[in-house]
Amino acid sequence: MKKFLLFLKPLRDFFIKHPAVLSGYIIYAYFFITTMDFYKDLKDSHFKAFNIVERFDALIWMWLLAVVLVKVIEYRNRLNDQEKLRLEHARQLQLKETQLSTAHEMIRSLQHQINNPLTIILLHIQRALRDAESRPEALENLTRVKEGAERIATTLREFSNAQGIETVESPVGKMAQPVKDDG
Repeated sequence: MKKFLLFLKPLRDFFIKHPAVLSGYIIYAYFFITTMDFYKDLKDSHFKAFNIVERFDALIWMWLLAVVLVKVIEYRNRLNDQEKLRLEHARQLQLKETQLSTAHEMIRSLQHQINNPLTIILLHIQRALRDAESRPEALENLTRVKEGAERIATTLREFSNAQGIETVESPVGKMAQPVKDDG
């Protein structure tokens, strides 16, 4: 039975792809059988004028059935395409959520790894600032270093608290920027 079904699969796929062909086979097979029966009655002298209408009245319904069949298959294919598109969209959304979750975990890990040495740097800078109050050039350099370290800490905090990350253009190329939830 499986071999027989396997044999019919290409035929089934063909008719699903081209439903008008299937409709044509059905209609013309019916037309052929009806015509042969009509000619047999004509030969046997059982012909009446009403026989033509009686014999071929179902042909119109067959054509309508064929049109409906084609439309149903087209509608089913559209629904299949829409479902595939919805599933692909859901898969892409799940992938983005996974990527975002991974990015958050990585940023939190980096924040922890960077904050420990950064705290030590900031403590030593504060101590050096107190010692360098009499030297304006050293004070200015230490202040720049302190501002840079604070900027690093602020950036890490923003990225770890962000609800998402977006890519923005900058003078040096594309850069990641945290997106905060306004709600």
